[in-house]
Amino acid sequence: MNIISFLRKLYQHQTVKNVGYLTAGNVLSQIISLIGAFYIPKLLGPEQYGIYNTVTAYVGLFAVFTFGGLTKVIIREVAKDTLRTREILEATIGLRNLFSIFATILSIIVVLFIDYEFGTKTYIIIYSFSLLFQGTQSSLNTIFQSHQRMKILAIIALIRQLIIVPAAIILLYLGYGVLSIIILHLAIELLILPILYRYSQKIIAFNIFSKLKFVKYYIFSGARFSLLSFLNILSGKIDLIMLSLLTTPQNVGIYALAYNLVNKGLILRSPISQSLFPYYSHKFNTKKPQIGDLIMHMGLISIPLLIFLIPAILFIEPFIANVIGNEFKESANIFSVLVLYLILNFSVIPWGLFMQTTNNEKYSLIIVSACAILNIALNLVFFNLYGIIGIAYSTLIVEITRYISQIGFTLKIYSRNIWNL
Repeated sequence: MNIISFLRKLYQHQTVKNVGYLTAGNVLSQIISLIGAFYIPKLLGPEQYGIYNTVTAYVGLFAVFTFGGLTKVIIREVAKDTLRTREILEATIGLRNLFSIFATILSIIVVLFIDYEFGTKTYIIIYSFSLLFQGTQSSLNTIFQSHQRMKILAIIALIRQLIIVPAAIILLYLGYGVLSIIILHLAIELLILPILYRYSQKIIAFNIFSKLKFVKYYIFSGARFSLLSFLNILSGKIDLIMLSLLTTPQNVGIYALAYNLVNKGLILRSPISQSLFPYYSHKFNTKKPQIGDLIMHMGLISIPLLIFLIPAILFIEPFIANVIGNEFKESANIFSVLVLYLILNFSVIPWGLFMQTTNNEKYSLIIVSACAILNIALNLVFFNLYGIIGIAYSTLIVEITRYISQIGFTLKIYSRNIWNL
């Protein structure tokens, strides 16, 4: 097969189309959001930007309590038999709705006992209500993902940024501050929810307010995925929350700028993972997995990323100084460290999905549990030794550990033929 035929066949593959839709949508969304990533910190300054990121990071931690692990269970089960989509959704969405309410209440109660300033606590309480929408949105998204209809998700992601970024910049120029951005986000998520519901009904009709059901298999599988998500947060995404407790909002803002710029790359991780998950679920449910496929996918994901990020490392310091401001100049060194973490994080996607789609999540749990403990410990040690850049060093070491462990466990599983066929 020549290269032209290979590329033509690759382009026609539904999974590649789905990756293309979501990647294109997210690339366009992130190009728009980059404007916000540059101007919002410039308009807020390090201290207020640090407070804003403390709020979003804190509430993001409690998203795991919306029982988000059910999302992957739904996708995995529907990918096996799309005729059962309605049955599976109505057996799980009531539970998601319940846990969304639980997560919101828990987020509000816990913050009352944390030593944040009154204003920061108020912002967190208001933004916690976004958790009510996240669970339902996630359940609706599974319909598009499991039926490999990614185009609508890409369009909605683009529309979201087209509204949020210009509106946020205008509000800040008018002097409305952090609270205005939080309310804006809540309003947009509330508007998007009925749009998702309407389009999901065109694929499969179901009752979004289905009665609460307790299906043991879904609950235990969802709990494993949710625990995995929570441990992933502890092994990396908890950094901003730890910083908010260890240092000043200004330092949080400096670290958050680098962290958020790197996370613009991580946004592309989601469409790749979302598109490969149903593909792996279907393929590995009927055929023996091939390590060669995982290696090929790793290369297709990581090599273009590496080529793109090298210039970013070289030019980030003058860019931050000239575009955002010298008060954020320290963010450049942090960015250079976190970029290496980003490359490793992308490279491990196929190996992690292999475990999740072959019912070997327990190995992922072992890895992320170890990484979570390691990250928290290294954050404390390296912050005391190196200051805020020490948090970036900790993140990189943890990601190297995860990378090596993920591939090692996958090869172990493969050699022992431990998968679900």
